Amino acid sequence: MPRTGLVGLIVLVAHLIPAPLGGQGQLRLRIVVDIRDDGTAGQTWLAMLRSRLSDSAYTGIRDVRRPLTAPERRWAQLIRARASEWAGEIDGLATSYAPIRAPSSVTIVLGNRGGEDAFVYDRGTIGFDLAALERNYGGAGLPENAARIDRFFRHEYVHLLQKAWLDAHPAASATPIDRALADIWAEGLGNFYSLSSRWRAAGGGLTDHARRTLATLEPRFVARLAALTCASPAVAESLTADLSAGPFAEKWGALPGALWLVAEEADSAGALRRFVVAGPPGVWELAERRMDSALSAVLGEIRRIAPRCNRGS
Repeated sequence: MPRTGLVGLIVLVAHLIPAPLGGQGQLRLRIVVDIRDDGTAGQTWLAMLRSRLSDSAYTGIRDVRRPLTAPERRWAQLIRARASEWAGEIDGLATSYAPIRAPSSVTIVLGNRGGEDAFVYDRGTIGFDLAALERNYGGAGLPENAARIDRFFRHEYVHLLQKAWLDAHPAASATPIDRALADIWAEGLGNFYSLSSRWRAAGGGLTDHARRTLATLEPRFVARLAALTCASPAVAESLTADLSAGPFAEKWGALPGALWLVAEEADSAGALRRFVVAGPPGVWELAERRMDSALSAVLGEIRRIAPRCNRGS
């Protein structure tokens, strides 16, 4: 391994951080900045990008030389500073997925090109793109960014829990609508932990802004599921491109799922756990409960006819 420092392939944290993990042991949280001294990305970051990017996009970025900037280093320092706090949250996050074992060893890899602000690579690796964090949210020292990076960690750690859950409880994936429901389930649960006070009311439940956004997204949610019911794979890809990507307020699947869960949890303790256990099919019931009667009726009809279409697509 090259010499230590904030540039180069380095380990910022590589030790056991005390966390009960439901009696399973301690959390080993390892934080790595995978940018070499010459500004090229290390092999781990490149492997993470390769799994996410098209061939042309990956080729265009593979050999880029871009040393860490001072603002990116400050984001790396913030992540290191927050790591011990994250360890204390693991048990709470894992409760909804019991008896699935929480990942006890997690590597957080930091890069500065080609990724998203935060993303999961495999069953024990989370990525943060420092350049994306700086570009999207400004300086790491802004007062709101410590809480923001905490939310991002929760979101991504929940995705690790989901991978373990789905290993034990496989979801249907035969059709475009099956795959969309699985994404809504996973990203709705993830984004539940990403929501700031702009979306969550101080006393629980939804803010007015959240309710207005739902009023816009719910008809889109129903329309997209209707279109997906008998869609070809190519058409389905375009219909789901913004299910959980793009501007946050326009994520037609992930954001309604997250906001409905906030409302459910405010109404009934344990709603989050029940949604996890229900798996992707639970999206139907959640949406039908939370939407107005007219949209709920349409969604019920979509659900009724969905099994008839394109079961082999």
